[in-house]
Amino acid sequence: MSELRKLIDQITEFGINPKVELTDKVDVLKKLLVGIYSEFLKTEFEFDETDYEDEPDFDYKKILENVKANFPDFGWYSSVLDSNKMEPNVEIGIGDELDDLTDIIKDLLVVKWKMENTSMDDALWQFQFSMQSHSEQHLVDLIKRLKERNE
Repeated sequence: MSELRKLIDQITEFGINPKVELTDKVDVLKKLLVGIYSEFLKTEFEFDETDYEDEPDFDYKKILENVKANFPDFGWYSSVLDSNKMEPNVEIGIGDELDDLTDIIKDLLVVKWKMENTSMDDALWQFQFSMQSHSEQHLVDLIKRLKERNE
């Protein structure tokens, strides 16, 4: 659990601090994303039925500004929408590295808040739920895109 918290602290820094001082942010980011994904795949928790207050609304635009400042080369990319289709003319979609990372960070800030203000089981449930319903696809797309940048 402390590993997940450490990873969340490090990756959310890119959305909180506009001037993260690292020599190779992209390599660090790739490692953090893989770490987050690994933690997601092994997450276990007991469902906490306590009724807690709602988390604060983390400002997407502010997080996006900080992500842009830390990764000025990030932008749009294309991707195959359904990799299971084996057709000559597959449907292509557009992704955005900035949006992917911003959404991941925003979801992880909620998990971090819950770690500090509710219970660990509630935070882990939130982590599992947000990954399954939203962040996992952003994370996988972003890892793939970052890998392709180096080819």
